[in-house]
Amino acid sequence: MDKKENMLFELKETCNFPDVFEHCSEAPDSLSSGKYPDAQIGHIRAYYGSDGWQGSYFPCRGELWSKEFHRESQDIYRCLVTQLKNLESLRKFCKAHPSSSVSEDEYNFFMNGHVADYWIRFITREKDYNLYLKGFAKNY
Repeated sequence: MDKKENMLFELKETCNFPDVFEHCSEAPDSLSSGKYPDAQIGHIRAYYGSDGWQGSYFPCRGELWSKEFHRESQDIYRCLVTQLKNLESLRKFCKAHPSSSVSEDEYNFFMNGHVADYWIRFITREKDYNLYLKGFAKNY
């Protein structure tokens, strides 16, 4: 990532907001079932295919959503997919950060935004979702 984007969105290999994962419940706004951290605002799920990166937003807790969160999460997503142009560049980036690996082809990164905190999962397999950008309310 270029210097300006790196200063705005610094990826970390260690989560410094683990408390958001302590309290989970069903998310009334979610499009899928299951329990989510109470601080989770929503997430973007994307894959890389023949038409480039394709992503969709999934709400989790609408009462936590704000225009500022939407703008910041979209900016982070655009920054990621612009810099990681394809699966090969995603693999190269992930391999350069071995301590972020949770399995042979899955990697976790974390980011402290201005509006929210983010957990970014990269999955380097073809024909799979390759990027998850999960946003969490700060000081929830």
